[in-house]
Amino acid sequence: MELDDLRRQWQQPAPADAPAPLDAAALTRLLARQSDGILNKLRRSARLELWANIGIVAGALALAMLAQTLWLQVAGGVLAAIGAVCIVYLYRKLHLLRRMDDPAADLRAHLLRLDGGLRALIRFYYRFTLAMLPVGGLLNVLMVVSTSKREIGLTSGFGIALVLGLVVVLPAVLYLPVASLTRRYLQRLYGQHLDRLEASLRELDEPAPAAMR
Repeated sequence: MELDDLRRQWQQPAPADAPAPLDAAALTRLLARQSDGILNKLRRSARLELWANIGIVAGALALAMLAQTLWLQVAGGVLAAIGAVCIVYLYRKLHLLRRMDDPAADLRAHLLRLDGGLRALIRFYYRFTLAMLPVGGLLNVLMVVSTSKREIGLTSGFGIALVLGLVVVLPAVLYLPVASLTRRYLQRLYGQHLDRLEASLRELDEPAPAAMR
């Protein structure tokens, strides 16, 4: 029996020979089955991201060690550091998802608590992504300064304008599109599945219709 079937049963009048309503234990088993498929999708998304970030870190370290120019070496090191932060974040996320398989007592309370932890991690990922915009601007400044055919003094008028343009103005212009893209990305990988889990928890907490009483 799926959650949608249960909801339709609640919404329909009960026939005379209808079986007794599901008790708390049956509802808990139903929630466990419903949440299992959602958790598998969340784990799959997290593992894909984890392997992608491991590949990014490996490529970034290779770039940092093999590049001939300073700005590429620095860019590789920064990218490797960002990837390492993401790997730690994803390990924590997978740890939370594994804990969802081991409810100590109340399954609903357990899932709600861990759902809150996952939401907090997703908010961190979102904010961390946006915080990298000015970091990218600093890398652009380093690239321009190190590849320019003439020396650029960062305390000169042009240097100050360059820093302000790449570290302040460009991130400000990119903020809304990057924020929107990141939200859609996180919603597709994680948010939609957490929404379904939360909807399941809410629906199972709703009282049965009067006809069932």
